[in-house]
Amino acid sequence: MGARGVSAVMKPIAEVLFVAALLVACGERSSGGAADSGIRGVVLSGPQCPVETLESPCPDLPVAGIVVRVTASDGSVAAEPVTDAEGRFETPVSAGEYVVLPVAETGGATSAKPQNVTVVEGEFAEVSLLVDTGIR
Repeated sequence: MGARGVSAVMKPIAEVLFVAALLVACGERSSGGAADSGIRGVVLSGPQCPVETLESPCPDLPVAGIVVRVTASDGSVAAEPVTDAEGRFETPVSAGEYVVLPVAETGGATSAKPQNVTVVEGEFAEVSLLVDTGIR
């Protein structure tokens, strides 16, 4: 194979490698530098009714605009995301042990229970948090 034959073979290979490198670089940028691990979940308030029956269910409702405090095992605050209109939140954090707690404001909800969460590298831990309305 002459110099011309090698050049003809190498050009398509170089083009394929260039396109592959370009796609990888664009893929990294499109993620916006998003972390590959963290915590996501929903904050609900309930009970909403003093009596719940099959004919008249009274589901818990999402809590919008509430701060969710994510505390690391050393006691430091790792993140404080705010829930969206559906009560959902998501925050990137490193792998480790955390305590997650919705920060209920006074005058509204009466209490919220913290939850222990383990975040594994490369995954988002899912959590549902309940803010107790105090209705009985």
